[in-house]
Amino acid sequence: MAKDGQDLEWTHPDRDETPRQDYWASHFLRRLPTPKWQTRHENLPTLANPTELDREWRIRFASGSAREMETFAFEASPKAAVRYIGVTVRKGVRPTAWLIYFRHTAQAKDFSGNLLEMGAGDYLVGRMQVAKQIALSGKSVGAIIPVAIGSSGEFAGNQPFVTQCLHEIEASIYGSTSKPSLLAASNSDGIFQLQKFLRGCPALVARLKGIYDFDGSFRRGTDAITLFVSGARTFRYEGAHSPTPETFPAHETDAAFLFRRMNQNPARVPLALSRWREHNRFNEARPLDDPKVRHKKGDPNNEAHTLQDFNWLHHYIPTCMLHHGIVSTPGI
Repeated sequence: MAKDGQDLEWTHPDRDETPRQDYWASHFLRRLPTPKWQTRHENLPTLANPTELDREWRIRFASGSAREMETFAFEASPKAAVRYIGVTVRKGVRPTAWLIYFRHTAQAKDFSGNLLEMGAGDYLVGRMQVAKQIALSGKSVGAIIPVAIGSSGEFAGNQPFVTQCLHEIEASIYGSTSKPSLLAASNSDGIFQLQKFLRGCPALVARLKGIYDFDGSFRRGTDAITLFVSGARTFRYEGAHSPTPETFPAHETDAAFLFRRMNQNPARVPLALSRWREHNRFNEARPLDDPKVRHKKGDPNNEAHTLQDFNWLHHYIPTCMLHHGIVSTPGI
């Protein structure tokens, strides 16, 4: 589905080619031949219908066909903390909004000379399947995934750097620059980097239409983070902190409860374990459970109780919920 931007497989010697001596004096980024992306998971289910999420307790999943996407790779200046940036766009369609994705902190121990290929690839076309989720949304959105060891580097608050990167990415792909709307997303502890971006980049934040937090509340120290930005639609997708049917007000239906929670702004989207029984990997969490059985509403055995359960939710929430966020964001 996602094809590279130059129909090339890139090998490591290409990365070591040195640009002309004065190149970095006038550029923050250098476009690279798109590599053969590496992934940890592929072909995970997506949402069958994201508009059902605030009406139906049990989530329906599908494999989903998608419009064709292109991917691109950029190297950052040697002086920058950001090392690489992965990009995906709809093929033949210029984005009307760019999504900046603050990925889970990359640790050096998890990479072996493949920080670009795996660090961006597992988000673009692998476990996070950003390209596929954007394509399924039908929106003209492009995604930018900065990769750095230990942080999101300059993307966490250096407004001139981020602004210039946006310009250079557009100029490289389309031959000109524009000033489209922005979206921002974070996965897990990327929420801390996203918060720094919101505090340090006021001119860019003014362009935000949507903010998506994929279970950042699972991390300690996030209680004071709201991700509220005036004029932006914020969705916080939560597993461990989700209310469950036995905790609903007695008079409230599932649909009424979900509508009330998810139409707030910021919305705290409850993704309790009982909502996931139709996921094709649910047996990892409940190996003896029959997903076809309609369990009694409010049965606590349906829900997450152990760290293993909550880690399962934390792992799969970002694999499909970006689809809902983009579809549910007005103005893009």
